[in-house]
Amino acid sequence: MAPASPFNLTFVLFDGFSNMVLASAIEPLRAACDLSGRRLFSWQLASPEGAAATSSSRLSIGVDLPLASVGATDALILVAGYGVRDHLRRETLQAILQKVRGMPLIGGFDTGAWLLAAAGVLTGRRASIHWMEREALAEAFPEILVEDAPVVRDGPFLTCGGAQAVLNWSLDLIGHRADPALQFDVSNMFGRDPSHGNRPPLPNRPEPMQAGLLPPSLQRAVVAMRQTADQPQPLARIAERAAVSERTLDRLMRAHLGVAAGQYYRTIRLAHARALATETKLPLPDIAARTGFASASTLARAYRKHYCETLGESRRHGNQNRSPARSGDSRSCSAR
Repeated sequence: MAPASPFNLTFVLFDGFSNMVLASAIEPLRAACDLSGRRLFSWQLASPEGAAATSSSRLSIGVDLPLASVGATDALILVAGYGVRDHLRRETLQAILQKVRGMPLIGGFDTGAWLLAAAGVLTGRRASIHWMEREALAEAFPEILVEDAPVVRDGPFLTCGGAQAVLNWSLDLIGHRADPALQFDVSNMFGRDPSHGNRPPLPNRPEPMQAGLLPPSLQRAVVAMRQTADQPQPLARIAERAAVSERTLDRLMRAHLGVAAGQYYRTIRLAHARALATETKLPLPDIAARTGFASASTLARAYRKHYCETLGESRRHGNQNRSPARSGDSRSCSAR
C-alpha cells in the first residue's frame, strides 16, 4: 500500500550541476505519480542564495527558495557538478551543516559528496562520487572511505556518482515507497531494465550499461579504462579484465565506437587531464603523472592535438565558465 503522505525531497542546486543528474532523480518520481494517479512524491528546488542555478550546459533553472529557508523535508539532496570547489565557502558549508542535522536522508549527487565532506558530516563514513573526482576526494579527505561504487548509503547519507546511479536510486525509491509493479512500469518508460536490483534480467532486453548498448565485454573494458586512467595499464591487461583477447578488444572498439582501443583509452586520459586542469590548481607535471603520461611535454602535445588548445587555455576557460561544454571549448581537433 502506498504511503498516506507524499515523500518530500528538496534538491539544492549548485552552479555547474548536471541537468541529466537532476532529471534522472525527478522524472521517474514524476512518472510514478502520473502512472499511479497518487501524489507519492513531492519535491522542491533550492539554491544557496535562492537565485536561479546555472547547469553545466548553461541552462538557468529557477528555484523555489534559498537553502536557509528549507524547512521540514524527508530528503535534502545536494546536486553539484563542475566547479564544486568554488562552492566551498564558509557560509555555504555552515548552512549545509545546519540543515543536515536531524535530517532523515541527506544526499550528495554527482560531486555533491565534496560539499558534504567539506562540511565535515562524512567523517568516518563511506561515500561515492563521480569517478573523475574519486581519487581527489579520497586524497583531500582521508577520513572518508571513498568507494568505487555508483551508490553508497551509510546511515542517513546517500551519495551517487552520476546520472545512471541516480536513476537507479530513483527507481529503487519508487519500489520502496510504492510497489515493484510501479517500479517496473516506470523503468520501462525510461528504457531501463529494473534487473539492476535483485531481479533476474528480462528476456530480449539488452544489457544495462553506462554508455549505450555495448556488449558486456566492451562495457567491462571501458570501465577498466576509466578506473585506471591515472595509472594506465597495457591493453593486454585491459583485455584480460574484459575476458577477451587484445585483438578482439580492438575489433569491438572499432566496430562499436569507431576508434582503436588505444585511441579510446588515451581519450579517457585526456578527458581526465582536462577535468584536473579546470577543476584543480595542480601544475602540469602533476596532471601528467595522474593521467599516465610520461612527462608534462608529452601530455601537452597530446592535449593540444586533441583539443586544439593548451591545458593553460582550458584552465582559463574553466575559470570563466566551469562547464566544459562551452561552444568551442571542448571540441576535439580530430572532429574538424
